[in-house]
Amino acid sequence: MLTLLLTCLIRSQVSPQNPRHEKFWRQHQDFPRTKVAGQNYCGTMMLRRRMARPCKDTNSFVHAPKSQLKDICGWAGTHYRRDLRLSKEQLSVTTCKLQGTSHGQCRYWSHTGQRQIHIRCDLSGWPIRFEESNFM
Repeated sequence: MLTLLLTCLIRSQVSPQNPRHEKFWRQHQDFPRTKVAGQNYCGTMMLRRRMARPCKDTNSFVHAPKSQLKDICGWAGTHYRRDLRLSKEQLSVTTCKLQGTSHGQCRYWSHTGQRQIHIRCDLSGWPIRFEESNFM
């Protein structure tokens, strides 16, 4: 009985269903990269992912599986500073920066490239924050 209780407690702490984990996935993970008609990837994604009302200034989407991003909290990342982790590998990332608004619509500049990323992980080893200040 004690083993079952302990297992349930551990699973609840590492569950990807945690609201902080889900927010990270919604805001920063897009794998495989979503195909968008035309050239408006950022505008479309920011709207779909509920970051365009109000317009979020900067956001990055990492085009890697959840398992690869979670691994940065462990063996696939290194301590960077304070409580940040730096990915050991470069990942495909699209960064969206707000250019302004037009007729109530957010207009974004986008850049896709390969780079290392900085994330913050919780104590259970799940990503909870993408560090935007270190892009490009």
